[in-house]
Amino acid sequence: MKKLFTLLALGFLMMSCGSVKQVAPSKYNPKFGYTPEQRNQISENSLTVAIIDPVFSDGDNNNLVEPYASFVRNMADDFEETLNANGFKIKGPYKTRDEMVYGDKLNSDFAIEIEVEILTEQGSFGKRTPNFSTQMLCKTCYKLGGTFYHKGRIILTATDPIDGEKFWKKTVDLDRKPVNANGNLTFDGSKGKVSDKVILSDTGIYNPVAKVLESYYADAMSNLSRHIDPREMEQIAKQIKAKRKRVGQ
Repeated sequence: MKKLFTLLALGFLMMSCGSVKQVAPSKYNPKFGYTPEQRNQISENSLTVAIIDPVFSDGDNNNLVEPYASFVRNMADDFEETLNANGFKIKGPYKTRDEMVYGDKLNSDFAIEIEVEILTEQGSFGKRTPNFSTQMLCKTCYKLGGTFYHKGRIILTATDPIDGEKFWKKTVDLDRKPVNANGNLTFDGSKGKVSDKVILSDTGIYNPVAKVLESYYADAMSNLSRHIDPREMEQIAKQIKAKRKRVGQ
């Protein structure tokens, strides 16, 4: 009788645990947007800039998944608008410099190449034990949670679009910030490694990442805008023109 009571109690406990469902938070929609503070007039004498799509680096496999993909994509769009606001004419954007036809290269005063580097420090982030009923049914199952850290930089490089020679470089640092994650999804360790895309489908991880990227965005764009001084870029354009003349391009 005592053994039967124990089994019934255990069964009731498992049913109770299984009936309580954790409600996952809704997906956060980060605001990756920037509006230039002022606009300069574009004229026939304005410099022409070729824009190359940003390159993303995470120090590992460089998988560009959401919300990082939106961060980089919106930054490219807003940077193009910022260049226009600073009085530059635009060619592109181009996926790579090699995608440009020769006429576009020749008729561009310089190209701007952007590298977005976001690195991750592990911290306490890792596997967490799921609830009791899940453990009873799946010994290899786990959730993800804990704190990891993001830091990085955005690198602007002005190049001669004809041959890629670098003439100017500016860096905007992204300060180290904690990402406090508390995953909702349960993963089965017996099925192998989970991809970044699957991990970030968990709103308990996606949302804090999106909020940290959002906190980077406006300040980073403002700093990038300040680095693009038309007077300085005019000097860069003159250097490129002189080099082309010297080597017969």
